[in-house]
Amino acid sequence: MPISRRRMGGLCAAAALAGLLPRRAGAQAATPKILVLGDSMIAGGFGVFLERALEKDYVLPCRRAGKSSSGLSRPDFYDWPEAAKAIVGKWKPDASVVMFGGNDVQGLYMGSGEWIRWQDDGWDEEYARRVDALADLLAPDGERLFWVGMPVMRPEKFHERVKRVNVIYRARMAVRPGAKFIDAWELLADENGAYADRIVPPGVVAPEGKPAKKVRVRAGDGIHLTPAGAEILRDHVLAVLEGELGIAKPGAAAG
Repeated sequence: MPISRRRMGGLCAAAALAGLLPRRAGAQAATPKILVLGDSMIAGGFGVFLERALEKDYVLPCRRAGKSSSGLSRPDFYDWPEAAKAIVGKWKPDASVVMFGGNDVQGLYMGSGEWIRWQDDGWDEEYARRVDALADLLAPDGERLFWVGMPVMRPEKFHERVKRVNVIYRARMAVRPGAKFIDAWELLADENGAYADRIVPPGVVAPEGKPAKKVRVRAGDGIHLTPAGAEILRDHVLAVLEGELGIAKPGAAAG
């Protein structure tokens, strides 16, 4: 079910106000501790590659917390707010990278056998509230927060549902000081922005007179990423973190 014009308009209006809100100007850690948190995208593949790069290539303290089949829709399965509260309380990250969505395009469990169904009018508002609540736990004092959006999907129904949650992520991060939405929708798409199992990796130049070599970036389900796809997403996120946090690989400035 595509997001309604009314819902889209309200969320986009909130995002548009972001330019009127000042970003937090607090001191930024020279060696930031980075938390990477989310569902199966973080539990394996992308999350593993990102953690490894931050620790080994950037020599930064990093902690990864991922659980497959989890999200914000079903706290009866896994309670991310409680998990985040415990992690932040003990580790106190300076920045967090979050990725959810694949398991959240369903009914929202409200407790005591009560649900807000996907098609109900209150779904968007309640899910946005959960995004805000998690963001409050991860960045209680204005720490940096990076929410990675979902990439384009092959299953048509899933594709449309993921677009809807991406709108919510973008809108909520846009009005939150210190937060940023990292758009990955077309990162793993073809040249027309459509889903593709194989793509030419960003930055690859074709040999003269020959087509550029494509690599497989999506798993067989058309949802998850191959190692090559996970590496492309990792590099995309790292580029954002470099610009926003001022991090760099040791010796990179010297060339």
